[in-house]
Amino acid sequence: MKLIKGIKQNISLKDYTTFKIGGKAKYFIEIKNLKELKQVLQWAKDNHLPFFILGNGSNVLFSDDGYRGIVIKINNPTLKKNNQSVSWRTILVGAGLSLGEFLQKCVRNNWVGYEWLAGIPGTIGGAIYGNAGAFGNETKNFVKKVIALNPKKPASTRGARRREAGFQIKHYSLSQCKFGYRESVFKKNKDIIWEAELKVKKGKKQDIQKNIQENWQYKIQRQMFRYPSAGSVFKNIIIKETSYDQFYDKKNQTVKIKNQIIPVKGGKVSAGWFIEKCGLKGKIHGGAKISDFHTNVIINFKKAKAKNVLFLINLMKKSVWKKFKIQLREEIIIVR
Repeated sequence: MKLIKGIKQNISLKDYTTFKIGGKAKYFIEIKNLKELKQVLQWAKDNHLPFFILGNGSNVLFSDDGYRGIVIKINNPTLKKNNQSVSWRTILVGAGLSLGEFLQKCVRNNWVGYEWLAGIPGTIGGAIYGNAGAFGNETKNFVKKVIALNPKKPASTRGARRREAGFQIKHYSLSQCKFGYRESVFKKNKDIIWEAELKVKKGKKQDIQKNIQENWQYKIQRQMFRYPSAGSVFKNIIIKETSYDQFYDKKNQTVKIKNQIIPVKGGKVSAGWFIEKCGLKGKIHGGAKISDFHTNVIINFKKAKAKNVLFLINLMKKSVWKKFKIQLREEIIIVR
């Protein structure tokens, strides 16, 4: 098999995730432009290899056995202001731009509204893919358009050689993105997010900096960064989708579960509440632990393996189902 420029072999994946867990990728490449992405996808197709698109690895658990195909890390940290008559009310951002770098640009340009991203170690592409949210905000509230690449359907080949034909570029409006709670159309159709047009508005620099700092402190005080993790393992529980909906007091935003009155936020109850009530806080398997600071977070406190994390994930799911008849659904992506 002839490798194309930039492809590396047998690369440790734990170095590319916030969990610091995972075996080796058979092939690995970082790409910076669409031409490179198309070339790599064609190479993978020609060699019958699966591929996995990686951002900052903040929501991913790779298998201890690694990945037998090619991991493609998107590294296009671009940001362009829209110079149309809308007075720069939108910006075009590369999917590979880290949320931390994006926040720095927001401060420099006095763009207000994105302070809730503080402490989320992902990328713009990852935030759109999973409709990331925090502090009552969601990514969907700021998206105007998403530009993506269909890795299966080729663009027109008229007048071009097959290898130069590339793949189809698609433009998604906000409604076409089909955002839901930690969901988007991209999770289903597997189109690769390349750029996004985001809405921005001006604010006061000192207020923006203050809000960012407060959000950082909130997470630091709760030890969210003390150990490697992938953040919340499971999505929070939407009450109307459970049998407890009949006990949901919408006026007071509470729900009665097992004779306890629980606060509800945005129609949801924390998945961590159910896990904690199963007595799993602090549970250890190998080097992995259900954290003491948030029971919906598993930490890698002592060179954990993926199998240790998967054991705890299955334990959490089985325990919550047995006690509450609630089905926990993973928010993290498990790559086997």
